Amino acid sequence: MSKPILWIVIPCYNEEQVLPITAPMFLKKINDLAAAGLISEKSRVLFVNDGSKDQSLPVCEEFRKKDSRIILV
Repeated sequence: MSKPILWIVIPCYNEEQVLPITAPMFLKKINDLAAAGLISEKSRVLFVNDGSKDQSLPVCEEFRKKDSRIILV
């Protein structure tokens, strides 16, 4: 049986200050669950930028460049 693919969806609106904390936290959760064999390695974190006025979008773009499991819309 194949493992489920987990998508963690995070809405972002002016989240520049917390993104450096939350992005690694969600990636660690995916790593831990995948290592335990509970989810697929294809699992992802999806950040949805809701028109932030701060630097949330560039911060998310930097995370995306560093880790292909981060998706940004």
